[in-house]
Amino acid sequence: MSNEIAEFKMPPLFKGGVPIVCPVCGQDGDLTLIIDSDDFSESASFMRCDDAHTWAEPRFPRRMGAELFALAERNHPETIDRSRVA
Repeated sequence: MSNEIAEFKMPPLFKGGVPIVCPVCGQDGDLTLIIDSDDFSESASFMRCDDAHTWAEPRFPRRMGAELFALAERNHPETIDRSRVA
């Protein structure tokens, strides 16, 4: 499999019992996770809310997104949105 960039709508996310929210508008559910399928680093992942605010979220490392992508690709490829990422 080659490197891919994809998006996932995420359920509400919590780290240490604290919700992950958009730092601009406070949206806390249905955030979009932007994934690089080959990036298993501990660097901050990129997220976007419905108002198109985008930020680097240090509490959700890119490794977790790449692992999620691999699981979805194997078990539920229809959940991967490749249409909005160039």
